[in-house]
Amino acid sequence: MKDLFYYLSRRVGRAIGDFGLIEEGDRILVGVSGGKDSLALLEFLKEKARRSPVRFELFACHIEVLPEASQVVEEFLSRSGVEYEVNREALAGLDLSSAEKDKCFLCSWYRRKALFFSAKAHGCNKVALGHNMDDVVQTFLMNVFFQATISTMCPRQEFFSGEITVIRPLVYLREEELRRLARQRKYPELPPCPWAVDNRREQIKDVLKYLKRNNPKVDVVKNAFLSLMNVNEEYLPRRVLQGGDEG
Repeated sequence: MKDLFYYLSRRVGRAIGDFGLIEEGDRILVGVSGGKDSLALLEFLKEKARRSPVRFELFACHIEVLPEASQVVEEFLSRSGVEYEVNREALAGLDLSSAEKDKCFLCSWYRRKALFFSAKAHGCNKVALGHNMDDVVQTFLMNVFFQATISTMCPRQEFFSGEITVIRPLVYLREEELRRLARQRKYPELPPCPWAVDNRREQIKDVLKYLKRNNPKVDVVKNAFLSLMNVNEEYLPRRVLQGGDEG
């Protein structure tokens, strides 16, 4: 699709409107990992800032995980026209090789913490992350299967009593669409992350691939995403504690 960027950008705009993601006077830190989603996010928000009657500012931040990847990201950011920083200290000395918990989750947690610190330091009231619809559904299923809770990433979520709001403008976009966009716009490819294999998210991806392969006429990911906004509480079990029974 020749105008794939603008076709997807309209859906980003719809998500921004549906969930109230951007408001007048916002200063938004865009977390740029260097993956296709975060690079697309920065470009979408640049386009929105240029065209939107709502005035807001952008500041990009990359948290270094691999030095060779950071070099590629910094070259991209230097051409973006957006104010940015590359934080090479946040994960320095962090050794995940012996971690018992999911290494990808731990790395993500530390990077998120660093983004919050950077947002505060640079006067940003919002942090934009590049999670797409597939990410939201995968997180939902991970929490169901491994945490025994019904929850997932929200398009808009406040932290620290509203001091910082995390927004996810790509929640209406699909992984494959962003993959096509990356090819079309020739986004740089990063060296593979050593922690992005053999983790729970990859297992969930395999489950979803199996379901899609065996149900070709059903968009299982989209249905799972829509189910999060179509909750029928009457058909969810509730445990009723009676008297002093707390067991």
